[in-house]
Amino acid sequence: MKQTVEEAAREARMASAETLTTYGTHTSLDDFTYLSHDEIAEAAFIKGAEWQAKQAPWISVKERLPKEGQKVFVLVMCYGTPCIREEKFCRNSNLDKKGMWIHGNSIVLAWFPTPSFDEILEANKDVLERIKEKGD
Repeated sequence: MKQTVEEAAREARMASAETLTTYGTHTSLDDFTYLSHDEIAEAAFIKGAEWQAKQAPWISVKERLPKEGQKVFVLVMCYGTPCIREEKFCRNSNLDKKGMWIHGNSIVLAWFPTPSFDEILEANKDVLERIKEKGD
């Protein structure tokens, strides 16, 4: 299961505290460089953006297309409503004359690989362990 934003924030805070503690034990206060609030905010924003990128597996079609024959989930707009469909990418049948990826009558906005059974099992291991514990 994916990590919640609260869990990620606590983990980042603890890692930062450990880094400062380690840094403080090896550096005298005369050598210590204080960070401005802006520098701290910028570093935290970057860490948050990196974390979020791992949480949202969608890949923009502008960034890249899947491999030939790859099974993927696609995000399309159907009559103004976002829809998710499963599709096997085929360059010859999925791309129109302008190079736009078409699914049915809709343009594909983003995609992500269909996870394998093992990936799904690994992502939900904690849930399965809790269910097993309740059953024991």
